[in-house]
Amino acid sequence: MRLARFLLPAVLALSCTACMSIYRMPAGTPSASLRVPPGATTWICADGPAQILPREKDGRARIPAGQRITVGANFSSSDGYMNYFCSAGVSLLPDQDARYYQDFETEGNMCSALVYRESDDTRVGLAFEPTMGRSGPGCTRPSRHAGAVDR
Repeated sequence: MRLARFLLPAVLALSCTACMSIYRMPAGTPSASLRVPPGATTWICADGPAQILPREKDGRARIPAGQRITVGANFSSSDGYMNYFCSAGVSLLPDQDARYYQDFETEGNMCSALVYRESDDTRVGLAFEPTMGRSGPGCTRPSRHAGAVDR
C-alpha cells in the first residue's frame, strides 16, 4: 500500500510523457540557455507538438532563439492520501545567447509556469521576461489544471 502511494505519481507523470519524443535542436540553430526546475519533466513546443526537453548535468537546457516557443513542465507529487498531477507552460521569444530561468509553482489545485531572464543588473539576478505569454496554439500537451487522484 505504501509503495503504491509513491509509484502512482511517477506512473502518472510518465504516462503523460510516454508518447513524447525527445527534443533535438537542429544543428546551426541560434540558441539560448534555460535553467529548468528540478523534480519535473520539462517539455518544449518549437514548431510542432510537445517534446521532452533534455537537460544537461548543470540543470540547463538549450532552446532555440529568435522564434516563439512554448516551454513547460509536468509535475507529480503525493501527500500520502492524494496523488497530484499538474502541467503548465508559457511561451517566450528567446534572444540568442541569453540565459533564462523557468519557475514552476503549485498552489492548491492550480499550477503555473513562469520564465525569467537571468540578469546581473538586479539584486536577485532575475528580471521579468517581457516576451512571456500564454502557451502557443500549436502546442498539444496535457491539461493545465492540477488533478487529484485518490489512492
